[in-house]
Order: sequence, then structure tokens, then C-alpha cells
Amino acid sequence: MTADLRDWNARLIAPSPGGLVLGINYSGMHDTAMALVTPEGEVLAACALERITRVKQDGRPFTPLLAGIDWTKISAVAISTNEQFTVPADARSVLHPVTLPKPHENYVSEHGPMFLNLLGELPVPKRFVDHQLSHAASAFYTSGFEDAACFSYDAGMNNCPWFGGFYQADSKGIRALDQFAASHYAKITLLYSFVTAWLGFSPNKHEGKITGLAAYGKPNAECREALYEILTTKYEQLEKLVEWFFPYSDSNSPMLVMDAALLERLGAKLADFPREDVAATLQSLTEEHVLAILERAKERGWLKERICVAGGLFANVRVNQRVHEFVSEVFVAPPMTDDGTAVGAALAVAWESRPYSRDAIANVSWGPDYSSAEIEDALRRFDLKYEKVAEAEESIAAELARGAIVAVFEGRMEFGPRALGNRSILCEARDPAINQRLNAMLQRTEFMPFAPATRLEDAAECYLGVRGAEFAAHFMTTTFECAEKTRAESPAVVHRDGTARPQLVTRTSAPLLYAILSRYRQLTGIPSIINTSFNIHEEPIVCSPDDAIRGFLRSGIDILYMQGGYLVRASANRPAALKYLYALATEARKDARSSALARIYSERIYNLKAQLEEKEEQIQILAGAADERLRALEAADAEIARLTKP
Repeated sequence: MTADLRDWNARLIAPSPGGLVLGINYSGMHDTAMALVTPEGEVLAACALERITRVKQDGRPFTPLLAGIDWTKISAVAISTNEQFTVPADARSVLHPVTLPKPHENYVSEHGPMFLNLLGELPVPKRFVDHQLSHAASAFYTSGFEDAACFSYDAGMNNCPWFGGFYQADSKGIRALDQFAASHYAKITLLYSFVTAWLGFSPNKHEGKITGLAAYGKPNAECREALYEILTTKYEQLEKLVEWFFPYSDSNSPMLVMDAALLERLGAKLADFPREDVAATLQSLTEEHVLAILERAKERGWLKERICVAGGLFANVRVNQRVHEFVSEVFVAPPMTDDGTAVGAALAVAWESRPYSRDAIANVSWGPDYSSAEIEDALRRFDLKYEKVAEAEESIAAELARGAIVAVFEGRMEFGPRALGNRSILCEARDPAINQRLNAMLQRTEFMPFAPATRLEDAAECYLGVRGAEFAAHFMTTTFECAEKTRAESPAVVHRDGTARPQLVTRTSAPLLYAILSRYRQLTGIPSIINTSFNIHEEPIVCSPDDAIRGFLRSGIDILYMQGGYLVRASANRPAALKYLYALATEARKDARSSALARIYSERIYNLKAQLEEKEEQIQILAGAADERLRALEAADAEIARLTKP
């Protein structure tokens, strides 16, 4: 894997005259990432460690991401946290609505010595950028706004006393107006993670499922009271609920471990409520919390027409919709979680060195790409049959219109949590049952329907209230109410509450996907298709050709399209899939913890074998019929010869 990035980094950096800023997010816990930014503020590259190691949210050291870096071209390394933890002189916030009963010290504080030791090995000057400021910078410096308020909010970071803040951003840079100290104020993000765990999901991973589940329930006053009690009077217990194991390890990926007994005690008062109502109440409480902060900022004159938001809280697309309803224009950092702070820190340091033109980003295709030779090599190694197509958009759109599910591997990998056309799975949205089929293929248990991709020029007829959030929707970061056209023609992308989380596509944001959508509309008259990330559940989005092929063979997706015109059909590659699944099942059986995976792979094997046996049976029948016909012809020839014998 490292060799891949070695070549990629070297190829990217070679043409640069130098002065690049290398951004790094490393917490010893999760979401390790790197970014390269030019002195002119262009994001040259960005990649999360998870995409290379194939370990979800991998928080191990960043060394594999830096293979091939020419350090003579790097002017500084920007680290997205403070160098040392400092207790703030004034920890008061005028915006945060939930003050703790008393200040406390049981909160995220200092990085271990291994953190600074690792950074000390880097051969260029280090610049430390406050974590929350890094979040704000990742949004503002990519938004294209001349000026805006910035709002960050997450669960905090070691060496940083803040877990969020409100900022003013303009041509002078980004300045803190108000910050939320972890010692004095409650984090709504911790409550969200608690409910995620209490409902049986993985905290820090599956909060999005709670957002989706919320639409199936109704907020409940008694449930809200119980949740608010946990957020306030029981807050110290809430902070003791989880602990990171293997922090700063270079061999074991850090793990978030839950105190199961404490979880049950904290959630005791929630047991009488349906889980859907718990989710709905939590979502409502979270939205109220965010809106209360915005209302206070508006009263102080800090919030006018535009706002940029970033941080883990703003991975919640329903919250982002509420922000947009409150403010005329909103932009959500496309990589809003901690990996995005690698980009933000680098942009902030580049700006401090020399203010640059802050143009809106065209896309977030900042990750690795691969040549035709590398793709063909991968296809050969997996012994896959393929065909070459001249016009990819024509072929893919036609297959989609026929009901096929198509995985796309195109160009540079996107950075952030969304696949936006380069590492995507596409299919029609006409039949709601496709959600069940996709979830089964990808081993997912989602409550929210898959998101639609729609051309920007078609947005007004498909969604309501888009104006002011069009650019945010290029990156699939907010929901909108669905218009009647979408409800009628694309029901598979409409959530129970009547919303959808669209990707609005332009020729520059996702060229191939735009062309596919254009051709698909010509064929069907429908402007939207489903776009979901190309990955199996609990795996990162695919990065390399090998990742794409493995995902294709594991899932049973109908067609894999790979850049350069390579079209791979599942129907033509069942023996190769069978061979790969046998190998996976054998490997899975070696580990008792993977027995569930082994069953899944075994079921796929049996299905494929049945399909192959059915084909073989058909071939044998045809062969038997051919043999019988041949014998009849031979007998007829013999009879003719006998009759015509002199």
C-alpha cells in the first residue's frame, strides 16, 4: 500500500516549485489524515489513513501517508491542534446554552509524549493550529465566501481546551468570537454518541443511523427530560462512558471501548420509550441546541447572511438543513469531521504566510488516481473478463435504465465521508425496494434511504428551498424537502420525513457523473439516480483498483466500470468471484470472530454455485440435444448412402 502513495506523492509534488504546506491530523485516536496545500491556497492532495490501511477511521501514526514526500518542497507542517494544553484564562461562553453545574477537569486534555516524539521526526518546521480553528478554516477557505460567520462543534481534541466555537472570517483571516470550553459546557455530541451506543450501534461511527431512525419516531417530552438530565446533572458519568484503547499505537488501531454497565445505568429511564422516539427526541434536542447558539449569535450581531460550519456535529445533515433555514447562505466543510482539519490547518498556515485568492473549490477529488496500466494489471491478477467501451456515460446510463447496479471507479478518489461520483455505486431510484437489495449486497443496516444525485440545473424541480445551499449540496452535506416530482419518480431516495440528501452535480464537480445523469434523463425522463459510496459496511470507501475489484466480487454488484472504458460484468465473472469468495471464507474461518462473515461469504458461494450449475445444466441439455441431432443426421446420411448405393 505504501508503495502506491510513494509514487502518488512523488508524482504530485515533482512539478511544484516548492513552498508547500503539509497538513496533518493526528490525535492518536481516529481519523488520521494528510493534506498538501500550495502557497496559493490550492489543495493539491488530501487522503485519510483509513483509505490506505483499509481500517475504518484508522487513528494510527501518519507515516504511511508521507511516503514519497520530497521534503525540500515542504515549507512547513501544519498540525491541527495546539502544541501543548493550556487552561484558558477565560472559559466563559456567551453563546453555549448548557453550562455544567460546576467546572470540572475530567475532560480531554494532553497528548502523550509519543505524539510530540512522532512529530519531532518530521524534518521541517512545525506550526500548530488550534483544532477548532482548523475546522473553521476547512470550511471558510474552501467556500468561496468573501466573509462569513464560522461555527465549529465536535467532541474535542487533546491539547485543545475547546470543543467548538464561533468565528468571524473575512479578508483579514479567521478570528475567534466565542469558544466552548470542555471544562465548563456540555457537549451535545457526547449525548448523541451515548444514544447511538444505547440503541445498539457503534458510537463515533453510526451516529448517522440515529439521524435516519429519528424520522420513524416522534419527540417525547418525558424522553427529552431524561436525555437532558444525562446532558446536565449526569454529565460527568457521560464523559466516563467511553475510553480509548491503544492510543498512539502503530500496530493496533485505536479502539473506543464502552463501559456497558454504566451505559445501562445512564439509559435506564429511556427503556420505556420506543427506540424510534428516543432517536427523534435526541435529534430534536440537538437541533434546538444548535439553533439556540445561532439565535444568541444573531442577537449579538455576529450572524448575518452567510455561515460556514464544520466539525463532527455537522455530519448531521438534518441539523445542517435547520442551519440553512436560519441563515440565508450556508456552506458545510465537505470533510467536516477530524480528517478535514488536515486541510484546514494547512490552508490556515498558507494564509498566514501569504494571503491568497479564496476561490470556491471545484470538487474534493484530492486523493490518489491510477493509470490504465495499473487497472489492467489488477484485472489480470483477479482473472477478470472485461469489455472496453468508448463512451462510458452512454454504456452506464443504458445499464442503469435497464435496472442494473453499477459501481464506478473513476479518476482521483474523493476526500471526506462522501463518494461523489469517482468511487460510487449507482442505480435507479424508481423502485423503493432497491434499498433493501443494496443494503443486503453491501451488508448495511441503514434507516435512511440512499441519497440521490441530480444535476444542478434540475435541482429546482426536484427539491424545495435549495437556494443558498446549492454549493453545500455539491458535496451531499444537507437535506432538503422533496418536490412532488422526486416523490413520484424517485421514491427510493425520499426519506420517511419527505426529505432527501442530494448531490447536486455540475460538469466541474463530477464530470463523468454529470454526463451519466444527462444521458440517463434523455433515456428515461427522470433527473435523479441513487449514488451511494462504493464500500462494504464497516470498510472505508475503496481507494485502489484492487479495493474496487474486491468490493465488486464480494457484493455481487451487477457491473463494475473502471476508468479508461473497462466494463466488468458479474455475469461473465462468476468463476473468478467464486474463487475469491472461497479464499475469503477460508480466511474468515481462521478467526472465530469472523464466523458471521464466513456465513455471508458461504451464502454468496452457494448462490454463485447454483447459478453456475444452472448454466452447466443448460449447456448439458443443449449439448445433449446437439448430440442427438448429430446422430440423427449421421443416421440419415447412412440411409441416403444405402439407398443410393449402386
